[in-house]
Amino acid sequence: MKTISALMAAAVIASVSVNAQAAIDLRVKGTIVPASCVPFLEGGGVVDYGNIAAEDLNQTSYTVLEKKELVFNINCRSHTKVGLKAQDGKGFSQVAGILAATIGADYTDNYNYGLGATADGENIGGYAVNLKPGSFYASGTPVKVITSLDKGTSWIETATGAVGQNDNLGSWSRTVGLIVPVSFITLSGVMEVQAVINKASELTINNDVPLDGLATFELSYL
Repeated sequence: MKTISALMAAAVIASVSVNAQAAIDLRVKGTIVPASCVPFLEGGGVVDYGNIAAEDLNQTSYTVLEKKELVFNINCRSHTKVGLKAQDGKGFSQVAGILAATIGADYTDNYNYGLGATADGENIGGYAVNLKPGSFYASGTPVKVITSLDKGTSWIETATGAVGQNDNLGSWSRTVGLIVPVSFITLSGVMEVQAVINKASELTINNDVPLDGLATFELSYL
């Protein structure tokens, strides 16, 4: 009897041991992603000033070129609030103070994008980028251009629509009420570019000197 009881106890222990090991895990995975938006710039985002005659450049002061306009759109899958962030790919060629001296005092170097350098390393000039006030519609409704100087913590109206760098964000708000970004599915308007050429006396123009500006615009989901 002791032998049988011992065998039964061993069987129970073995059964418990097997049951304890018979386990399987269930993991639940996935990623919640923001509503995606796609920006669009007319003409592939190329602003072409064509040929600029060297003799038309001012020798002792900066030469302001005409404004160029591009259609700018953003299309989202659902209602989304976004900001526009800019980075200057040619920041090394910035001519300090060139925009403030020509376009307006509000255009500090935070709004100044470089135009590249000559073969001799001379900085060619700079340009401003504006979201043209009064041209924007969000889902068919007029909106005003606003800007943030602190990565979206606070917002102010902007008379020029200038797109700055570093901590700056551009966005759009309703024409009345609080100055806060508005959500939209479609947004359309005009992006303005105005270039300014350095003093001709500062440039060596023995051969063709191409303007070589490059700015990258990134959507920031708010």
